[in-house]
Amino acid sequence: MRTALPPPRHDRPLPGGVRGLRALRVGTHIAGFFLFPPKERKRSPETLDPLSRWCQGLLSKFKVEVTVEGPSPGPGPFLIVANHTSWMDILLIRQLVPGQFIAKEEIALWPVIGPGARRVGTLFISRNKLSSLHAIFRQVCRSLERGQSVVLFPEGTTTTGEQLLPFRSGLFESALRTGVPILPLALRYESLTGPPNHATSYTGGESFGRSLWRTLGEDRIMARLVLHPPIFPEKKSRKDLAAETRLSILSTLSDTTPSRGRLPSPQAISSRSGRPPLA
Repeated sequence: MRTALPPPRHDRPLPGGVRGLRALRVGTHIAGFFLFPPKERKRSPETLDPLSRWCQGLLSKFKVEVTVEGPSPGPGPFLIVANHTSWMDILLIRQLVPGQFIAKEEIALWPVIGPGARRVGTLFISRNKLSSLHAIFRQVCRSLERGQSVVLFPEGTTTTGEQLLPFRSGLFESALRTGVPILPLALRYESLTGPPNHATSYTGGESFGRSLWRTLGEDRIMARLVLHPPIFPEKKSRKDLAAETRLSILSTLSDTTPSRGRLPSPQAISSRSGRPPLA
């Protein structure tokens, strides 16, 4: 269950007609996913996989401008750990790295998002069932051992982006079991004057439809992804790993300085470092 926080403020939304047209474009792009699912093909490390390209296309329909910062972590796999403010977080991360996501079981019931998440192999977890946690833990270990990165939102819920909740440490054990490093990833939604931009946050008892409609009302959305140096699990406990990862992400979220320089256009989502997508 998401944290009961007040709904985000949004002072100057786009007119309903403009939002409706944008919704049509978004819906057409999503329909294409189910009618013609992206298929994995042989690719070089410098090219995006089909699902990453699809996520970039959907982000462009929302007029999202993405900046990626931080040192290149090198080849994976990684246990990617990120803060969580919006359903859009998944699109932002997936356009950057072909990882497997862990999501709460309620998401499987959401319209559109649920079926799409199942189709791309999302692992659904019931946080109230110990048996579910054990099953997910075994699946995460298998994925990491096969060389596939896994994405974890250890807060267990979403926030407005102005706070970082304590991290649940259970699945950090998978890094210890497999020896795979943790990759901290901070997500921020910004305005021209600085973070945070509340229009994209999805918290409290708000419906998905209302959150989507508000997001469609944004003239443009500036998203900033900050990669931090990998954290290696040797000689650390899962609680140590959770605490160290949280501090790493918190260092970005506590920085109130907006991204500098000209942001890329919605049609050309790019990395500030110019590096290829993570493998």
